[in-house]
Amino acid sequence: MGAPVRNPEPMRVEEFFAFTDTRPDDEKWELIDGEAILHATPNSVHQTIVANVVGWLYTVRRDRQPTWTAIPGIGVRVSATSLPEPDILIRPKTHLVGRECDDVIAAIEVLSESTADRDLRWKRKAYARVPSLMYYIVIAQDAVEVVMYERKTGFAERRLESLTATLDLPSLGISLPLAEIYRDTDLS
Repeated sequence: MGAPVRNPEPMRVEEFFAFTDTRPDDEKWELIDGEAILHATPNSVHQTIVANVVGWLYTVRRDRQPTWTAIPGIGVRVSATSLPEPDILIRPKTHLVGRECDDVIAAIEVLSESTADRDLRWKRKAYARVPSLMYYIVIAQDAVEVVMYERKTGFAERRLESLTATLDLPSLGISLPLAEIYRDTDLS
């Protein structure tokens, strides 16, 4: 039996799409520095937080008719060999063709044990290279803790750790109470 063959070149986004087209729809893959990474199935707390944030953002959209939209499950092309997929992204309210964008305004990740290091380090730096990105937000699921990085502050870390705090994204007209983010979890 021979050794497995490994392609010495990093996978490119186009190759990644060809690969993921062969995978079951319920698998979540990201392309990180040319390597396809499969994520574990998220737990119910993770999905509750995602649903709470998306629900709040949809309410804001309905009430205020902003120029942005919020969507889960879309990749962000940060390079020819990297296509991370935030749990939720906010982008301009224009027609999107395909499974990726390069005009993300805010990327939102809900931390899980298996992705925490990559979300806090690699993704923060990668998203900061996208010229349109104004906010990168990381939400803990095991504690009331939201970390925001904002372009206008040089992506300095701002930490919120109270259910009475509010995540403010003034350039988008969004004020999201942490109590809403953590609604229906053991942390609420």
